[in-house]
Amino acid sequence: MKKEVQNIYDLHEQTIQWINEIEFMADEEIFLEHLLSAHFLDLSSSKLYDTTQKLIRKLKESGNLGTDLMERILSHNKHVGVVIETFNKEYDKEVDREHQSIKKDLDNYVLKFRFVKKKIFNIIKEIMKDHKQKLLINKT
Repeated sequence: MKKEVQNIYDLHEQTIQWINEIEFMADEEIFLEHLLSAHFLDLSSSKLYDTTQKLIRKLKESGNLGTDLMERILSHNKHVGVVIETFNKEYDKEVDREHQSIKKDLDNYVLKFRFVKKKIFNIIKEIMKDHKQKLLINKT
């Protein structure tokens, strides 16, 4: 019985970590939006316009996924709390299934977000390289 109690506390700890991770990723999303805004003119060029629009759409989709996932995690955390308070064995199994489902969805969300973030960084990096080269050419 002690192991089962520890398992539910472990689920609670992991759920808190998930909440912190999604909150941090929401902050990263805001940073990425500001980064895209700061380079709006370059990203609006005909060469980058379609790619930029796709990335902005994917970033928004990712943000919506994060919001939905956060709601599920917060609800799940309440369920975990009920199990801790009552230690209902049947409910414990249901919470464990719910936990595994959320873990899978969180892993997918993190992968999608990282992919979008990497693409945005790569585009901004190329823009910054172009600006640096233009500055060097203008100085000579």
